[in-house]
Amino acid sequence: MSSYNSTLEEIKSRLDIVDVISEYIPLKKAGQNWRGLCPFHSEKTPSFMVSPTKQIYHCFGCGSGGNIFTFLTKYENLSFNESLNILAKKAGVMLQKSRKDMVFADEKGVLLNLYRDSCIFYQENLKQNLKAKNYLKERGINEEAQKLFSLGYAPDKWDALFSNLKNKGYKIEAIKKAGLIIQGAKGCYDTFRDRIIFPIFNTMGELIAFGGRVMDDSMPKYLNSPETPIFNKSRVLYGINLAKDSIKKNGFVIFVEGYIDVITTHMHGFPNTVAPLGTALTKEHGKLIKRFTDDAVLVFDGDAPGIKAAKNGIGILLESGLNVKVLPMPEGEDPDSLLRNKGKGVFVNLSEKALSIVDFFGMQKKDKHLIAREVLEIIPKIPDNVLQGHYAKLLSEKLKIDEIFIRDELRKIKKAHQLRDSRTARAGSQRYAENADVRTAPRPMGEIYILQLIIQSPGKAEKIFESISEEDFEDSITKSIFKKMKGGLIDYNILISECDEEEKNLLTELLFKTPFEDPEKVFEDCFKRLKSKKRRMLLHELQDKIKKAESERNNSLLNALLLEKQKLLKL
Repeated sequence: MSSYNSTLEEIKSRLDIVDVISEYIPLKKAGQNWRGLCPFHSEKTPSFMVSPTKQIYHCFGCGSGGNIFTFLTKYENLSFNESLNILAKKAGVMLQKSRKDMVFADEKGVLLNLYRDSCIFYQENLKQNLKAKNYLKERGINEEAQKLFSLGYAPDKWDALFSNLKNKGYKIEAIKKAGLIIQGAKGCYDTFRDRIIFPIFNTMGELIAFGGRVMDDSMPKYLNSPETPIFNKSRVLYGINLAKDSIKKNGFVIFVEGYIDVITTHMHGFPNTVAPLGTALTKEHGKLIKRFTDDAVLVFDGDAPGIKAAKNGIGILLESGLNVKVLPMPEGEDPDSLLRNKGKGVFVNLSEKALSIVDFFGMQKKDKHLIAREVLEIIPKIPDNVLQGHYAKLLSEKLKIDEIFIRDELRKIKKAHQLRDSRTARAGSQRYAENADVRTAPRPMGEIYILQLIIQSPGKAEKIFESISEEDFEDSITKSIFKKMKGGLIDYNILISECDEEEKNLLTELLFKTPFEDPEKVFEDCFKRLKSKKRRMLLHELQDKIKKAESERNNSLLNALLLEKQKLLKL
């Protein structure tokens, strides 16, 4: 076993896959295994299985499967190396990095170091700038909160940060890549100038970007770092590093609109608060929060943009499987102003009266039919049928419309959605088929059984390899797996790490199969089936050659082919 594989095995031996996956999705005991709702597709009935004995998972709904590395890579949308580093750190295993790994690690390390040193620079400048200190004081942000959120100030100079970072030895290209400077006609200048700086952290507490706010009425009011190899604003929530434990503890998350709203709510005893980074809520945001809770309260400003943002956010969060309530702010107020002017008690009272999505849409329209239509368009996005039924009943009660009519209309809308999705899927399949060699037929069962035999009876592997070659396989995926096995990768834990996604999916499915009662008989049947299929294929090819030789009147070749055919028929 290579040192690389040994390292993977050591990590897996120290970490239990059930414990790892349970950090992201709820699992329940199901015999020897554990079961939960698959995080990789929408489902109502749990089909996602985790095996503690084999340290693998497989979804019997979408087919996704793998080990702890596969899961983390897919769930967090990480590279394998990133997942490896996270799990190695969790397991307390030191990694020996390859040159390629070190390049990536160096790139990420440089970015993290740049943000760290920039943050220190901004913090020092905040201490020295009276205007910035007074602004924060006026906004009610005390020194404790400033330290907690690592707030800073970008000086009102063209290249203050740039000069500081150059003096520390950072290369110009690296500073550009971090989004800290902009290339102008006359040279480089700082991205953030004369702004309050809000450092942005990921869930692991790594500083990955900055947000900046002006202290007057100039535009743009807010400015975020551009996206980098370690920062994507659609996948990050401001304050998540501080809020995640409180979200778990309180059982719900509070979504607000901006940086200062998050800071103020934290200061007033609501540490389970987060905000998107100047963008609308995304599916990635919903997926991120789903790791910590099933319940969300969406707080929005009472103006037209706030209402529009709330409507969009509701659909996104419901689609992510979250239960959503809506908390509108009184006219002219936001969480920051409300808490500073009227205190925590008012916010608590409002929170306790947070609206269901039915009540929220009822605020916007008077015509109950228009309300029903708007809510019914959203309900099908909810992955849980029981929750869909709950909202349908609630809609019936609130609007005093017979539930039969509500459910009938819901069925029509769902059918229309399904038809639309089906058309989209068909169009996508057609495009895929036009550009790829797509196999639509099921995989040959004989080939599947051979792989299953090797997995379940590794002692018989040598006999199988002597009797069957990879050329006996028709399906490209089963052939590839067989080839890897024959090359020495019989240990399925190592094998999974060497397989692509489709191969992983098939392997994990086979690993959950019940062992054969009579492996010898299964092998004999599979051997005969494979050889018979190969024989038929060869005969078919020979017949085509014979026809061609006859048409060309090539008697010598014809006689040789006929002799070959006779020998093949006797086998």
